[in-house]
Amino acid sequence: MKAGLTDEQSVRKTRSQKRKKRKRGEDDTDQNAASQAAAQREADRRARDRTLNRHQQEARDQAAREKAARALVVDNEVPHDGDDRFQFEHNGRIRPININAEQRKALASGQLAIARTRGRYRLIPGTLVERLRADAPFLLAWSADEAAPQSDTEADYPDHPVPDDLIW
Repeated sequence: MKAGLTDEQSVRKTRSQKRKKRKRGEDDTDQNAASQAAAQREADRRARDRTLNRHQQEARDQAAREKAARALVVDNEVPHDGDDRFQFEHNGRIRPININAEQRKALASGQLAIARTRGRYRLIPGTLVERLRADAPFLLAWSADEAAPQSDTEADYPDHPVPDDLIW
């Protein structure tokens, strides 16, 4: 009114119409559209929050499984300090570990595996391999079933094993 765009009579008429609509139960279309938009924004925010909470919970669960797997590796470590040097490939590099002859046979048969945690390679029982693969596969450094498959020539010559000096 101060700018001169409308007069007092028009303002009274508009207020009167709005009051009558509210009494009759008719909704103001602008108000209805605004409330629907606000409800939609609230529903979207809640859905986004649920998704974010689910992802955070999954990350916490994964971290707990990895921590438990690390503890499992450390608790079930098989002591190794032999004269034989067993070399295996891990992360594209050849890594050594000192073991004895019995442990070498156990590694070859899958009864033992090698895991890396806390900066060390550790011998672990082969029964833990599947659990480590499920919970924290990055801990598993080497296992017999991951190793390169044996060539067909070994199957062709069962009476002629590989000489000891060729085992690396």
